[in-house]
Amino acid sequence: MAEPVRIVPLGGLGEIGLNMLVVETGGAAIAIDCGVLFPERPGLGIDLLLPDISYLESRPDLLRAVVLTHGHEDHIGAVPRLLRKFPVPVFGPRLAIELVREKLRRADVTASLEVITPGTEIAIGPFTVEAIHMTHSIIDACALAIGTPQGTILHSGDFKLDATPVDGRRADTDRIAELARRGVLLLLSDSTNVESEGECGSESSVGPRLTELFAKTTGRVYVTTFASHLHRLQQVVDASQACGREIAVAGRGIEESTRLGGELGYLKLPRHGLIGTDQLEALPRGASTVVITGSQGEPNSALNRLSEGQFRGLEVVPGDGVVFSSRIIPGNERPVHAVLNRLSRRGAEIHRGERDHVHVSGHAHRDELRTLIQLARPRYFVPVHGEYRHLAEHRRLALESGMDGADCFLLEDGDVLEIEGASVRRSERVVAGRVALDGTGEGDVGPEILRERRHLSEDGVVVAVVAIHAQTGELTSGPELIMRGVVGEVNEAAVREEARQVILAGLRGLTPESRADVIEAEDGMRRALKRYFSRTLGRRPLIVPHVFEL
Repeated sequence: MAEPVRIVPLGGLGEIGLNMLVVETGGAAIAIDCGVLFPERPGLGIDLLLPDISYLESRPDLLRAVVLTHGHEDHIGAVPRLLRKFPVPVFGPRLAIELVREKLRRADVTASLEVITPGTEIAIGPFTVEAIHMTHSIIDACALAIGTPQGTILHSGDFKLDATPVDGRRADTDRIAELARRGVLLLLSDSTNVESEGECGSESSVGPRLTELFAKTTGRVYVTTFASHLHRLQQVVDASQACGREIAVAGRGIEESTRLGGELGYLKLPRHGLIGTDQLEALPRGASTVVITGSQGEPNSALNRLSEGQFRGLEVVPGDGVVFSSRIIPGNERPVHAVLNRLSRRGAEIHRGERDHVHVSGHAHRDELRTLIQLARPRYFVPVHGEYRHLAEHRRLALESGMDGADCFLLEDGDVLEIEGASVRRSERVVAGRVALDGTGEGDVGPEILRERRHLSEDGVVVAVVAIHAQTGELTSGPELIMRGVVGEVNEAAVREEARQVILAGLRGLTPESRADVIEAEDGMRRALKRYFSRTLGRRPLIVPHVFEL
């Protein structure tokens, strides 16, 4: 009898981002994608959230390879961290592999990287994997047809069914229909835009609108978009050339993506190339376009610095246009709106997102999601890539499309679906969650550290220092107190003196032997101060006692 197949989502089911799904059979597994999630509320020194891979760590011989669907950060951003612990090969479409190659170089991680070409099949242990070309908001996106002992699993990746893509390469729905004729065991499908009716607009619709805006803008045009969106960048280049504008780029992300896109042949730049930002002053303002990083209001981005008047050699003046050819990622509304306000004060005319027809999504709407279900005709269905409400709504859409409710499963991170023969069942839950990465990039941040940082940010800190004779337990100096973020200047002296008396009373309540024990003395100081601040101020500052032995 064929080995059962297990579907183990470790990220991306219950949130948008953090995508990682394990397919397992016969003691071997592949991971589909390994991405990051950007915190909705930045702070506490946390820049990134990564999938918890405890499940794989508990079975160190299980993982055989990582297979990527495309090159967005929420699908590839955690690959270097995974490869440090599991030095397995990585397979993926060309652009995704090149983006990962650069990440590994910066992280000083070595790995085998192999490009998978749509239409060809590779073998990984008990699996076969075929990439199927799909359209999305990044070049080289693909779905994956995964051959297993139980049948073919089709993973959509992030996709839309663009009828008129910029490069003319439509999603290979013919191949999906062919797989359906042979039989698709399970469809795992992107749920991001399931709440949007109809079809997603075509990427090629953005170009004419950009040309129209560039032509009527009397000053310089600044355009910000996702750096990896090479089709969007191509349309910016084309619109600029059509309007007689020279093109410059500002910001590391855009600089790297235009370089890589040109080297790989994905981006057709002007024959004479791009110009430097230092050459812009020699041109009339109406004869230049600057593609600039910062569509999400990132604090150190080029656009944020430009909005503050802090970008050397560049400024925004009345008559200039700023095009936000992107959407605001949920959680980034406040910093983006701050940038918009500053640009408006400088007199810029602002054009934004889908409202001004300068952006279309890369994720399928309901009609396209329904089309994929009807094309693939899967035996079983699991919605992926979405918050819980997206997953639940996508399951309802599958039922509307003719699937049986008993064959459509709503999973979250850590849920396990096991398929064996004609039976399918939920298996045991596994450990899944989020690992916080410190802003320094040096290591994981555990719950205890996060609690302390949150504690500091909300209630402040009190450091109490005393000196105690090591033999007699006699208090020889102090207590000295340092308080930060606890009380205002007006009340600080009085609170400090009361806290000193509380410490002295607490230490006097200990025996000389206990005072001479550093651990017991510090614990007594901590308890006394916690009671005092809770009773008098209703606050719980972080208490840091320190005893010097003399």
